[in-house]
Amino acid sequence: METRRKFKGSDAFLAESARTIYNLFTQDLERFTAFNARFTSEYAAAFLHQIDAADTVVTDISTLAKQGVETQKVLIEMQNASRVYNRIKSHAMWAFPDNPAVLKEFTTGYRDASKNQPKMLVFLETLEKVVTNYLDDLTDVTKGGMPASIVEELATIKDELKSANTQQEVYKKQRLVITQDRISALNDCYTTLVQIINTAQLVFANEPAKRAQYSYRPTTGSSSITDFVGQVAPNETKVITQVSYDKESFISFENRGETTLQFDISTDEVTLNGNMVELESGAINNQPMEWLLADVANGTKVNILAYNPSTTSTGSYWVSTDV
Repeated sequence: METRRKFKGSDAFLAESARTIYNLFTQDLERFTAFNARFTSEYAAAFLHQIDAADTVVTDISTLAKQGVETQKVLIEMQNASRVYNRIKSHAMWAFPDNPAVLKEFTTGYRDASKNQPKMLVFLETLEKVVTNYLDDLTDVTKGGMPASIVEELATIKDELKSANTQQEVYKKQRLVITQDRISALNDCYTTLVQIINTAQLVFANEPAKRAQYSYRPTTGSSSITDFVGQVAPNETKVITQVSYDKESFISFENRGETTLQFDISTDEVTLNGNMVELESGAINNQPMEWLLADVANGTKVNILAYNPSTTSTGSYWVSTDV
């Protein structure tokens, strides 16, 4: 199953934010430990290891660059294949100027092969046999005038194209593994980051300025990301927006007010009937739609809801979707 990013924002922003939170966390470690004994120096060290892993794992840029190198090798060999084909065709036209049936044996399949590596490999195999069949006429100085060395050159180009094509396909598969490993490392870092941020909202419940330090608020230029900022009146269930259900799409939630809020997606406008997300002041959460509400067909219209259980205080939120 493909691993998907659990977080919004760029990889660099996540790593930078995580390191900032780590520094704050280590300074405040005693207060975190007093609140929950699981927050230890070992926990902090493990978080730092996750941050370092997120920083050092293979980047998309270098991975794509490596794939570009493999693709370039294939393109070069495809050009070489076309060059040797045109050279052989030229000699064939000299050798068989009045025999279109024979000439067709040299040219059939080239047009499709010139656009497709596997087809080019098959074409070169066939061309090699045709050249062998008519080698005497092709190399006869009074007919084709082709140097015998072209036969060896054809075989070499065929083998090099096969090798380049194989390397490219292998790397494509390796890249999937590299990318999945990379996303897993980033997701691990993000999971710990959220644990610390959300706990900080409770540890520093009476210190708004301190709570504000523990935040993760990425920005994005993606046209598929939509942000919603608003308020929820006391005891109100509010429809933030309606979206098309996509089980693999993520929704990000942040409580930007002072009172606890509950979030969910629903097929109606009032019922929080899935896996509700409850956030204390300043807390964040990011979940796939499938986790929030299972057993719904993709494309079904669903509402993103916010509920404010307070009877006195107005709540504030930020919600982001990628559908």
